[in-house]
Amino acid sequence: MSEVLVRDRWYALIVAGPSGSGKSVVAEQIARELSLPVIDADDYHSREAVEMMKSGTPLTDDYRQNWAERIIGGMIAWRRRGESVVIACSCIRRRTRDRFRTYVNEARMVGGQVVIAWLDVPADILKARLLNREEQHTHFFPASLLASQLGSVQEPDPQSEPGVVKVEVRNDAPEAVARRVWEAVPALHPFVTRS
Repeated sequence: MSEVLVRDRWYALIVAGPSGSGKSVVAEQIARELSLPVIDADDYHSREAVEMMKSGTPLTDDYRQNWAERIIGGMIAWRRRGESVVIACSCIRRRTRDRFRTYVNEARMVGGQVVIAWLDVPADILKARLLNREEQHTHFFPASLLASQLGSVQEPDPQSEPGVVKVEVRNDAPEAVARRVWEAVPALHPFVTRS
């Protein structure tokens, strides 16, 4: 029998960061490279929440937790098909990140893991990107909400928070950021050889 590469464990890679950090496009790059499904957390917002953000109203922590549960529903659907998954999600609150991590224990996935790659982008670059998106009408999150969102950020500390890596981003191309995430997260290479 010939040798084949197989995934030896389930994982979810969450590409995280504030709005404008580039998490969606970086998650798509990584998912394409690994031939994995991608979940964009923006798709899991309720219509009401999208309208709130469009009008400049920030989301509450309670809403974020309910939103996280819906995203976990998407994770479960892919896991049932035997697929690891890449997720683009802001995860600005520690409570939300903890909820994603506890899912693995609840599901009793031996060796399963959730890894969070936090895209660390300066506020001035975030603002410029959001203003550009507004001009292009390509996203519902307005630049006017950035200060509020940054005020809510509980930035992860890889020394004290499990399963987190930080990736510094300036005006780098998404491909370069995806490569840095790839290099920083050994869990992206969970393959074994079987014959």
